[in-house]
Amino acid sequence: MADKVKIEGVTKSGVSRRQFMGTTAKAVAAGTVVAGFPYISTGNEPLRTIGLGVSIINDIQAQASKDLGFEVRGQALGYGAMFGKMLNQNDQYDIAEGYYNDFDVFIPAKVWHPTDTKRVKEWDSISDLSKTGRLTPDSNPGDGDAPFRKLWINESGDLVDGPSRYVSAVPTWHNADTLGYNPEETGGKLESWASLFDDKFRGRVALLNVPQIGVMDAAMGAEAGGLIKFKDKGDMTRQEIDVLIEFLIEKKRDGHFRAFWETFGQSVNLMVSGEVALESMWSPAVTAIRSEGVPCIYADLKEGYRGWHGGLSISNKVSGKKLDQAYEYINWWLDGWAGAFVARQGYYMSQTDNVKKHLSPEEWDYWYMGKPAAKELMDPFGNPLVPKGEVRDGGSYWDRFKKIAVWNSLMKENDYLVKRWTEFLTA
Repeated sequence: MADKVKIEGVTKSGVSRRQFMGTTAKAVAAGTVVAGFPYISTGNEPLRTIGLGVSIINDIQAQASKDLGFEVRGQALGYGAMFGKMLNQNDQYDIAEGYYNDFDVFIPAKVWHPTDTKRVKEWDSISDLSKTGRLTPDSNPGDGDAPFRKLWINESGDLVDGPSRYVSAVPTWHNADTLGYNPEETGGKLESWASLFDDKFRGRVALLNVPQIGVMDAAMGAEAGGLIKFKDKGDMTRQEIDVLIEFLIEKKRDGHFRAFWETFGQSVNLMVSGEVALESMWSPAVTAIRSEGVPCIYADLKEGYRGWHGGLSISNKVSGKKLDQAYEYINWWLDGWAGAFVARQGYYMSQTDNVKKHLSPEEWDYWYMGKPAAKELMDPFGNPLVPKGEVRDGGSYWDRFKKIAVWNSLMKENDYLVKRWTEFLTA
């Protein structure tokens, strides 16, 4: 997933004014939010969309503008800046790229329109993964903030048990994350999250330095190794957090960790340089490492994956013609071209039928079906990315997403988690 920062002062039950302002200030401090005068629409301005480098890419907004007949302008921000702007300046954008694991902040704040699914043309064909947590009947919905747990709202914008006519965000791109490793350095195939804490890899392990996500990777490893059995890895108790953090502190003092990475590029460099043998990783990073000639496998571990899911939300400041355009842009995202674009970066989309129409048979077979690449495949910008014969780790889309153990989440004990995580990092 895209880069993230610590988010403090947030609780599952909502946000007080102090927490609201404190969270925003901390998020803004982590990035750059340009304050401006209140936005007054004349109806002719570009449709303004903000987000990370997942949806905000010049090629995507240019194609949307061409296809829709009106200008779409994107602003790519760091995660902290995006979080702060979405929460505190919703008159400064029309469409937001959000992630369901943050919606315990955004839904109570009511900064977004309840999105009317009757205006979403492909709503009925959006994946059951997004709506129910089960891509196939035998799928595991997983612990934590699965999108279906933060998706359904009423016309007033309050979270409800679904399904309902209105949603917090239209589900779009998502992925299933796991450990990445160099098989030449690990001595072969890894099959369990317990490998994260195997003593034979001491000093050659890297962990993602985002409390809310790094702690879940650590929990997967600790549980697989028999240290603790969590009731819900997506919403740990203080006692569970304490047991896990004390274990991590002990491992850190023992020299187990080589690094704690925060950006995509750092994770790539750690593996390419040979500093680490295994680490928390995002799917596109594995391909980037391979492109440097370094072997890297995205582990298909028996305990399952950690999932994340993004979506598109409409600012509640939008109305009239601009609101119509916002729905047109969301519908365009589900029409296939954009889904094919992000597929070539390793991401999946909530509407797969249209994506398939915009991928070559060889691309579809590789990215979604888990088959060997029948020919060399390009990235979205036309650069060679996947050599002929390579197989995407983890099998098909359906195989991977029926094994989600936990989704990225914001826990009730988030403040306590961040405090303890900081103690771990400074131990």
